[in-house]
Amino acid sequence: MYETANWIERLFDGSLFAGGIFLVIGIVGGVLLLLSFVLDGIFDAFDFGDGPLSLTTIAAFTSIFGFTAFAGVGAGMATPVASVMGAAAGLLGGAAAWWLTRLIRGAESSTALSNEDLVGSTGAVVLPIPAGGLGEIAITRHGERVSLSATAATPIERGTQIRIVQTVTSTSVRVEPVAADPEPTTPETPAP
Repeated sequence: MYETANWIERLFDGSLFAGGIFLVIGIVGGVLLLLSFVLDGIFDAFDFGDGPLSLTTIAAFTSIFGFTAFAGVGAGMATPVASVMGAAAGLLGGAAAWWLTRLIRGAESSTALSNEDLVGSTGAVVLPIPAGGLGEIAITRHGERVSLSATAATPIERGTQIRIVQTVTSTSVRVEPVAADPEPTTPETPAP
């Protein structure tokens, strides 16, 4: 009987309702956090970059805040105290998510190829490049083989050494054949 009276009492003092709201906030934050990892890039319109207001950081704060405040209300804390405890835990969790996101993106960017890295690189044609059409080239960057779509003004056969002269997109470049070095000639000496 005491359990029923306690539940009814909590319903009237608002803690049961507040706990439910905190639980919903935590679930929504968790779903957003999961979606931001699984469907990376789909929420770019709502993202404010990699700073403290990134979608990942906000979702981490929201889920940690909601679940921590829900646990506080469930443990019998007053709603304002549970809210403050949830906000503190959310700030710590959001800061950790921001730091981890920056760490991961920093590792990705150190090995990523930029347009400046590609121009001037040499490689070989893997799939023949027709004039004005697309073929494929392979270059070696940072010890790793990278394949790119390539176009050229003139047809280039498979196996030909090429140089990248322009980046068209992040995975497509314009190339030209590397001229073979002429064989060194020895100066002729006049006959006596």
